[in-house]
Amino acid sequence: MDVRDARDDDVPGFIQCYRKIWESLRGILPHQYVEEVIEEAGQPALSDRIRTAIADPERIMLVAEEGGEIVGLAQGRTNRGGYSWLGFMGVSPDHRRRGVGGGLLDVFIRRSRESGCTKVSLDTAPSLKPAIKLYAETGFIPEGYMRNHMHGLDLIFYSLFL
Repeated sequence: MDVRDARDDDVPGFIQCYRKIWESLRGILPHQYVEEVIEEAGQPALSDRIRTAIADPERIMLVAEEGGEIVGLAQGRTNRGGYSWLGFMGVSPDHRRRGVGGGLLDVFIRRSRESGCTKVSLDTAPSLKPAIKLYAETGFIPEGYMRNHMHGLDLIFYSLFL
């Protein structure tokens, strides 16, 4: 498995992986939220947004590739205040529990550190237990809890101090 920066020619595979990840979240996250994201993944505007993000030097857009297939994604941004935000990370269901998420997270943290960040933050749902386990094993600590934040979803705010 190779974790690398996303490129423009990755966009179709990026979207396919993104869609698979969200389809696997049916029954785990609120139905309306999941269906809205899956529907959005089929819209041409998403390709444009991904390409714009890939070109933005403040964005960290990573793919995990295995056998020519994109099997995992991590996307976020660095911020001038010295922290980075991991906005989304996921692994295609057929490739979970193989170190893909850990590989993506390690590279995201390394890129954040190289950009001068002293903190990486993210939020996740309490129902995403494998993600929470990975974040805890990597040294992230919970800094807050947001109840009924969006689509009725509770979120835990985590940070890793670099």
